[in-house]
Amino acid sequence: MALLFKLYDEEFLPILYHCIMKGKLIIAIILIHLTTKSQVLETMNHGGIVRTYTYYKPSSWTFASQLPLLIVLHGLTQTGGGVMDITQFNQIAESNNFIVCYPSGINNAWNANMNVNVSNADDKGFLESLIVYFQQNFNINPNRQYLCGFSNGAFMSHKLACESELCFAGIATVSGTMSDTIYSTCSPSKATSILHIHGTADAVVPYNGSPSTGVSVEQTIEKWRSYLNCSLNPSSIDLPNTNLLDLSSAQRLTYSNCNGSTLEHIKVIGGGHQWPGISTWNGGIGAINMDFYSPEIIWDFLETRQCVNQLSIEEEELKEFDIYPNPSEGQINFEYTNIHSLKIFSIDGQMQFQTHEINSSGINLNLPDGIYNIQLITKTGKEFWKKVIIDKF
Repeated sequence: MALLFKLYDEEFLPILYHCIMKGKLIIAIILIHLTTKSQVLETMNHGGIVRTYTYYKPSSWTFASQLPLLIVLHGLTQTGGGVMDITQFNQIAESNNFIVCYPSGINNAWNANMNVNVSNADDKGFLESLIVYFQQNFNINPNRQYLCGFSNGAFMSHKLACESELCFAGIATVSGTMSDTIYSTCSPSKATSILHIHGTADAVVPYNGSPSTGVSVEQTIEKWRSYLNCSLNPSSIDLPNTNLLDLSSAQRLTYSNCNGSTLEHIKVIGGGHQWPGISTWNGGIGAINMDFYSPEIIWDFLETRQCVNQLSIEEEELKEFDIYPNPSEGQINFEYTNIHSLKIFSIDGQMQFQTHEINSSGINLNLPDGIYNIQLITKTGKEFWKKVIIDKF
């Protein structure tokens, strides 16, 4: 028994022990499934369409740890699994303790309102739903949600940063800017740190822009510089030109005074439509700069970025709320009373119960035995999560 417990995180230990002692083998098997699988191919039904994604959680993951989440978006004609193999972000996630997810676009494309239409799918809604799923089922840190995209995936990353109500602490884009539509309508609701990597010899998404792809790199950077209110002139350093055979070099431009955010551009002089540092036949087109490893540079940039989260005293108090008893036979009580609404989700993310009527005596749940995630919404509109086990016998 002691050896078995070593496999599980601290939050699941008491629940797992309770399940085993009460003979709840199905629940115990679910817990084992959740805590031992690292790389997983999953599906999600969004808008009546089955969407696929692959994710990797590090071996150190626990529900209580609130790890960061990185969403990596592939380029046109590629897949989530393909960009996973190209970038090898799984190894970086394992070493740096974050969850990484690789969703796939329908017909290998993202609807980023491109100048040349490549998709009409509701990708914004799908990706937002995917992130909420990870919030509910993996308890990711909502202040450390990141986007990374290549080419069409980079365009999609800029679209989400411009349009989504979710907070992205940072995005890192490679070989992709903004379509004319997104550039003209971009109106972010939250500040986001930006790293953009682009080759000056990119023949697919030209550095200077084109009618078929959209605005130039300089226009994209200026859009974010203006929004973040950064200083006009960036500082510049030349990255070490360690590989003289790649026919390219790199320059890093950093803008200062960006209202708590960061804006950087790595200009790959002579670089093509490629992930720098990754020598692969199916990554892109043109010269591959080998002076730096772009996935590592990207995570080094993103990992310290956080969304600004100013909580009221009431919300700070709610962070300490508790529910009891847990495990419960169905009756759940709350120590905190200033709650607007409540929703309960099964372990696979399906909503099982919701109410706007909560009194001081709590609520009685007529739900099957199992593990559930409880979402509480405060009267100021903030949300918090707790996990509970229902066990009637």
